[in-house]
Amino acid sequence: MLKKIILENFKCFPYAKIPLNEMTIFAGANASGKSSVIQALLLVHKSAFVADRNTIDASSAMGIAVGNPRTLVSQNPEELETGDFHIGLQEETAEVQIEYSIDKLSSLKLLFAKTGGDLKSRLFYLNAERQGPRLSYPAVMDDGILSDGSNAAYLIDRADMEGRSVPPILSFSKTPEKFSVSVENWMNAILGDVNLSVSTDLVRAAADIKYGNALVDQAVLPTMTGFGISYILSIVTIGLWCSSLENAVLIIENPEAHLHPCAQSNMGKFLELLSSAGVQVIIETHSEHIIDGVRMQAACQKITENVLVQFFACEDGQIQRTEISLTKTGELSAWPKGFFDQKSQDLRELFEIRRRNAGK
Repeated sequence: MLKKIILENFKCFPYAKIPLNEMTIFAGANASGKSSVIQALLLVHKSAFVADRNTIDASSAMGIAVGNPRTLVSQNPEELETGDFHIGLQEETAEVQIEYSIDKLSSLKLLFAKTGGDLKSRLFYLNAERQGPRLSYPAVMDDGILSDGSNAAYLIDRADMEGRSVPPILSFSKTPEKFSVSVENWMNAILGDVNLSVSTDLVRAAADIKYGNALVDQAVLPTMTGFGISYILSIVTIGLWCSSLENAVLIIENPEAHLHPCAQSNMGKFLELLSSAGVQVIIETHSEHIIDGVRMQAACQKITENVLVQFFACEDGQIQRTEISLTKTGELSAWPKGFFDQKSQDLRELFEIRRRNAGK
């Protein structure tokens, strides 16, 4: 399990030491540093497994178009003895420190020097811009998920061919069930009435999927459904896939995208169950319903000590971070300014409007 990430002169962080837990939630305002921490995790983890060279393509590692890696260096840097920025990543039994330097001879290369032990964690990542409904999906990358989730349908079919199953805590049956059945059961638990069928054409390297429910006599193509079903499929699929592995770390941006509040809460419960099944889960969210679902599930299982909320805010031109834990009953240990308080502010303003108009 990843225990801590340390940032020096990386983007908006001159220096930060950020603890991680079995379930870690990044929350906060836009442009407050949440995505930067995720990008740092992706970059350092990818760098840690590069063995035969001392350069890395930052854009490929972070899943975004970085351009000149100089943009990764903090604009208000601390003084470092060597290198332009540093990232450290600590596991329970290993730690890696990586010093990054801008290659002045090539505007696209990022040089790095690595020290420390070998990491054991396997990292899987879904970004916020996941692929929506399509007629078919790529049948590629048979041991993980593409960052846009587009190969999820193929992973379901492959897991069935391999006889892959999920831990009992994530199963809806007392006996082992097919992986595709587990996916369908969790789609039902989160969204409601959903059934699915998957087929793979290896000649075309494409996977086809159809969805059905009680309202239709025949299953339909994804393009005949809303975005929520396609967006949730990749999360459920890779989550259950990770649960069959050891040392899996799953990072998801905005798991609430295109989901009704009830489904968002159910998604939070699913993600917390994943963490209790041995998958380290790190999510970035703007949804109080996701957090509430995590809180309820953790309290129900009496494992609230495994949940950590990292709340980011930008004050006076600096990133401020508040660590929020859960009590045994699922209550938040702190409620800093800006932490999902917009509803109370809006209700207060509506009350004032009603009071002012009462005498008219």
